[in-house]
Formats: sequence, structure tokens, C-alpha cells
Amino acid sequence: MDIRGVVIVTGAGGAIGRAVALRLVSLGANILVCADLDLHAAEETAALCRENRRLINSGDFNVTAHSLDVRDEAAVDGLVNEAAKTYGRIDVLINAAGVGAADQTTIRDMSLSEWRRLDDIHNIGCFLLTRAALRVMDKQDTVAPTIAGRTPIRGAIVMLTSLGSEGAFVGMGNYITAKHAVKGMVQTAAIENAARGIRVNAVAPSYVSGPMMDKFLDAAPEVKKAMLGDLPMGRMVSPEEVADAVAFLASPASSYVNGHTLVVDGGASLALTNTPFGSRS
Repeated sequence: MDIRGVVIVTGAGGAIGRAVALRLVSLGANILVCADLDLHAAEETAALCRENRRLINSGDFNVTAHSLDVRDEAAVDGLVNEAAKTYGRIDVLINAAGVGAADQTTIRDMSLSEWRRLDDIHNIGCFLLTRAALRVMDKQDTVAPTIAGRTPIRGAIVMLTSLGSEGAFVGMGNYITAKHAVKGMVQTAAIENAARGIRVNAVAPSYVSGPMMDKFLDAAPEVKKAMLGDLPMGRMVSPEEVADAVAFLASPASSYVNGHTLVVDGGASLALTNTPFGSRS
């Protein structure tokens, strides 16, 4: 796989976003814009990417860090437009910004504010980022892919969804609904822009190992036992494994993949139930 040009990664301070940024840098991204609600976390990712590029000593490279609330229309448009103005184009947009459900609450007991919170972060945030990137990519020239014989492209967009976009779980209606909305938006944007040389796809991981998840599971051994027992491989997916899937969809290696949600779950969805951890309404 090979990545070239200008790349924006949102949610870059989180475990998945950081792994994605590092993976794209290792594959040759020339310019990387790291954005996260937590500016310090974005700066840490940028520093790691800078060091990574120095170690592999692979050509010119520039990385910047920015604070971004994906729910803020003006902020999203401002970041994307400023990147395009500064660097001349945007070749890849990856959105890894997101949060999990605060707890397991049935729809009949859920507050409107909690429903809107996840809808704003996932559904609205993905829409704002995709719209802003499409408006830039649609106006820029096509570039020849690094693989001979492939169609020239204007850009690629990859959204991080979740295994929740593929089914339903009791007590997580706000999260599930937002993720289903993202999948629908990805599919629609894909067919609307295919003829323009812009591909739009998504990656849907199952439970991802990381500091927050590991801390939660260590404090809840029974939940951990139940969760791992539901996973055919007996372990969670690593951020780096998710990043590999994202990199594939962002690269010319997936040049004929469009509107697709790539599930990265180790086969967990093959026996998926709607009652995680034995919880019932």
C-alpha cells in the first residue's frame, strides 16, 4: 500500500486515530493534519509522527496539530478549507473522532440530551467533515494513482464507525442509531461522488484495545470475561489492526472499493447477539 499527498486525521489524539496517523506516515503521506478535541493529544500524535518519519528518513514531511470539535460547523469548515488553502488540495480524510455510550440505557428510559450527544458527535460530525472534504475534493484536479492502470482520483474519505453499524445492542440505542446513520451517509456519498473520482468508505471495528477500554475491563473482570468470551479470537482488535484496514481503504490498493463498510471484528458478528454482556431490558 502507498499513501501520498495531504491527509487529515480527526480524532488523532485517540488510540485509533493515533495508530492511523502513524500508519499513513509510514506509508508515505507527505503532509499530515492531526486534529482532536484535545489539542495536547493531537500534538503528541504529531510529535510521534514526526519522529516516525525521521526514523524511516523518507522524503519531505510536514505535520501540524489542531484542536477541533467535529460538532462545530464553522470549525470543521475552517480546518478543512485552511488545509486546502495552505497545501493546495486534500487527498485523504480520515475521521476517527468519537465516543462510546455513557452507560446501558434502554430507549424508553433515555434522555433526549444523551440521544443528541451521540448523534451530534457521530452522525452530525461525520456529515460535516464529509461535506467539507467533498466540497474541496470536487474542485481539485485528479491525480494518477501510484498503481498503473487504475483510474485517476480526486480523493478518498474513510469514516470510523463500529460493529454497532451492523446490528443492534440492547441499551445502546443512541450509539447504534448514530452509527447506522453514518453508514447510510457513507453509502450515499459514495454513489453521489464515484463519477467524480472520490471514494467514500468506512471501517467498523469491534471492541478495540486501548488505555480507556483496558482500564474499564480491568475494573470489571466479569464484564471482561463475558466480552472476551464472545470474541472468536479471544481478544480485542488492536488500534494498529484497525489502522491497517483504514490505510487499505485510503490507498489505491482499494481503488474499486466504494461505499463499503469493512468490518474488523475477528468474526464476532458471525454469531452476533443483541444482548452484550448478558444484559436484557
